[in-house]
Amino acid sequence: MEKKSGETPGGPGRPGSIDETVRETVREKAWYKRLGSGVWRFFNSLKLTISVLLTTAVVSIAGTVIPQGQPVESYAVDYGERWARFILSARLNDTYHSPWFTSLIVILGINITVCTIERFPPKWKTLLNEKTSFNPAIIDRLSTREAFELPHPSGVKNTLERVFKKNRYRIKSNELPEGGATVYAWKGLIGRFGSDMTHLSLILILTGTIIGSYRGFRDFLPILVDSTVDVPNADFSVRLDRFWIDYYDTGQIKQYNSILTVVDGGRDVLKKQIWVNEPLYYKGFRFYQSSYGVAWDRIKDAELALKRLDKNEIDESFNVGWGERKEIPGTAYSVRLIGYVSDFAFDRNTKTVFSKSGEATNPAVRLEVYEGPSLIYTPWIFLNYPGAVQAIPGAKDNIVLAGFRTIPYSGIAVNKDPGTNVVWAGCILMGAGFFLAFFVYHRRIWASVEPVAGGTLVRLGGMINKNPLGFEREFKDIVEAVRRESGGQTPKGSMEEKR
Repeated sequence: MEKKSGETPGGPGRPGSIDETVRETVREKAWYKRLGSGVWRFFNSLKLTISVLLTTAVVSIAGTVIPQGQPVESYAVDYGERWARFILSARLNDTYHSPWFTSLIVILGINITVCTIERFPPKWKTLLNEKTSFNPAIIDRLSTREAFELPHPSGVKNTLERVFKKNRYRIKSNELPEGGATVYAWKGLIGRFGSDMTHLSLILILTGTIIGSYRGFRDFLPILVDSTVDVPNADFSVRLDRFWIDYYDTGQIKQYNSILTVVDGGRDVLKKQIWVNEPLYYKGFRFYQSSYGVAWDRIKDAELALKRLDKNEIDESFNVGWGERKEIPGTAYSVRLIGYVSDFAFDRNTKTVFSKSGEATNPAVRLEVYEGPSLIYTPWIFLNYPGAVQAIPGAKDNIVLAGFRTIPYSGIAVNKDPGTNVVWAGCILMGAGFFLAFFVYHRRIWASVEPVAGGTLVRLGGMINKNPLGFEREFKDIVEAVRRESGGQTPKGSMEEKR
């Protein structure tokens, strides 16, 4: 039987056959080289990019819909026990700090990096090492081209160079051995790298996001007026000097404001008024006006009065400041204000007093009652239940709470994100990349000057990577300028005729 072309004498699948040779070649290739190329192909995939982006978008929506960082019990109340277990086990309650979300970001970053490495070096080599000398015959293969004759055989190359420079083209010219010359002109080359800059910007943004997730933090500081608190994870403090609310004429809240002072090394180093969307910045920390309210564990002062039990009369009231000891007029007693709760409650097991809420639902103050220099009692007295507790045991007088003035606090959100500057750098680079990609076009024009009988033949042809209609107008203006400055009147062809 006649042997088929391409087969070895051993036949397919037998020793010496082509198939067996291919399999031996594959087996001889080191396993780690095969593995490396497989991993590279996996990350150099547009399908992977789309899949990761879609997955990230979906989980980001889930992270937006599901409240983040709430107490565990709240998820059971809001979603039921079954869904709460799923949310907590999947870390959907802390989506943006979960390992799997970080893994998505890392995979996307590697994918973008590999795609950039795969495409950028060849592009760089091709564009920057592009040959500026060329065969004039290539002009005839360009869709945008023009040819015309000039009566003067000299000075045409200089005219071409001058016109190109006026239009901000870079040029490279060459003399031809048989006479004549070629001129290669180009501009907007950097626009070809806009997509690569955008890829790099994405890598920076993703890197900044990961840095911020693992090295940054967020916290909340309720600060009382005239109080100083230490900033978490920092070596300085902040003091709230003033808090106030601005209102519209209708009575609705317009804005709430705080004046914060940064205390560093025992010195006031920075003071600023903050409000919503106007934070204070210091050493990489940002302090935002977040909320406000009144203190639930202290007050500015209390209005007290002495009640004469035998006459059932109440004397004129007097004010006692927080921590202040003051004599009760007309008696041998004095009082000191030492405690306050906005919503009184008592834990029988621990025998402690606490506030059930921040609202002044059942306010009470604690006093130290002195007779002369001696402390005789430390009662809690109630605004809503005057006389419920005998503040002066065994006496014909009692102390009642007539009112009090609260201390406002300002809710300050504090955060530090060391990746912010990296993200901003990425955003700026992305804007530059978009500008280059969409508004800077790579334009190239090839021109040849050839001596002919009675004059000079000039041929021009060009191409652009985007916006061909705009380039045709520019190309036509360049051709007209060359003909006008050279005194040429006889066209040999036009762009429309030679397409």
